[in-house]
Amino acid sequence: MLRQSIFILFATFTLSANANADTKDNPMDNFISNQIEELDLQLELFGTQNNDVIVDVSSIHIYEIEEEATFDFDTKNYLPKDFNATEGMEGIDWKAVKLYEVEEEVDLGFETKDYLPKDFNPYQGMVTVKSQGICYF
Repeated sequence: MLRQSIFILFATFTLSANANADTKDNPMDNFISNQIEELDLQLELFGTQNNDVIVDVSSIHIYEIEEEATFDFDTKNYLPKDFNATEGMEGIDWKAVKLYEVEEEVDLGFETKDYLPKDFNPYQGMVTVKSQGICYF
């Protein structure tokens, strides 16, 4: 009984190994035929470029498709009761709003003065134009 079960097990393993080893199709044939078909379609769609033909710009037609945005739901169901998007906008005095510019100091990890020439002045050669209200340090 033991010999028969070992034989059946060995026969099953041999048949399954043999079944996995046989390939009917070469996968490269399928890949190459797909590539050839893709190139044929590209040639048919786009053709070959002929630089001898001059195209007049006025012969090119541009079509603009305007699609209307449609929503499948009512936005009022998702807003609070008595919602007013413009509420409180009339009373804003923009002159009363103060803007503050926060200057952050940047640490480059080295001293920039060490890499500049002695007595370097970035404003050298600039003149003050008082008639236009421009002043350089």
